[in-house]
Amino acid sequence: MFANWAINAQKEYNVPLTRDGQATPDVPAHLTETLGREAAAFIRRNAGAPWMLYLAFNAPHTPHQPTAEREQKFAAVADPVRRKCLAQISLLDDAVGTVTQALAASDQTRDTLVFFFSDNGGTPPSLGADNTPLRGNKGMVYEGGIRVPFVISWPAQLKAGSVYAEPVSSLDVAATALALAGVPAPTERKLDGVNLVPFLKGEASGLPHPNLFWRTGGGQSYAVRAGSWKLVRNGKQPDELYDLSQDIAEAKNLAAAQPEVAARLSAELAGWNQQLVAPLFQSPQGGKADAKKPKK
Repeated sequence: MFANWAINAQKEYNVPLTRDGQATPDVPAHLTETLGREAAAFIRRNAGAPWMLYLAFNAPHTPHQPTAEREQKFAAVADPVRRKCLAQISLLDDAVGTVTQALAASDQTRDTLVFFFSDNGGTPPSLGADNTPLRGNKGMVYEGGIRVPFVISWPAQLKAGSVYAEPVSSLDVAATALALAGVPAPTERKLDGVNLVPFLKGEASGLPHPNLFWRTGGGQSYAVRAGSWKLVRNGKQPDELYDLSQDIAEAKNLAAAQPEVAARLSAELAGWNQQLVAPLFQSPQGGKADAKKPKK
């Protein structure tokens, strides 16, 4: 496991970095570049043996803090916030390249399964991102908040350059890794993910997920997708329905024109939500985490 560099999420950015659970005085010149180098070193050290690497870059994330040299390469971008955002993404690209180069140099590319994806869509334009033509941004259940790049590489098993068009989820990574490692999935609870490899290889028919669901903002916003249909629920506002095959920008609300579809997806969303624990993060209903907070 990769546990060399970590940030204490509870206190955000105001705590020391840790290495293997211990605070380290060795502050890197730039965390994005350091994470790439540390990951590459891990890959080289473990060549010839099975390994698993979880590499969670925190870039691009505000506040954008690229190196001065990298920001200068985007000097033609007038907006200083956008310029810093693009420069930080460029640093991330190079750090990922450092990792893939280590795989190639140690002759591990062919037999290594690589997942690359973002955890959410870009921030609002005021913070440097541009999700055009998608609607919305990070924190929203519109496509701009949840549709992200998702790339899988496994040269020994998957055809290079192929495209799989059906919806998948980051939750599928764990289920796929467990299946390929021959490790049984947990029995005390059901995993939401599925093994993607049979679908990517054309060995499994149908969809990996009949439905995909989202809940965010402590239970303020929801979405469910079934095929090309997507239902969006924001707070106490009326449900919205979109046909993503015709309207990727989610500009034409079809809830009134397709009441049967809207009712079906609403029922499926309610059934899914009943299976979940109370929101523990940003919970307006007072989830378990909120109940434990001491009174001021």
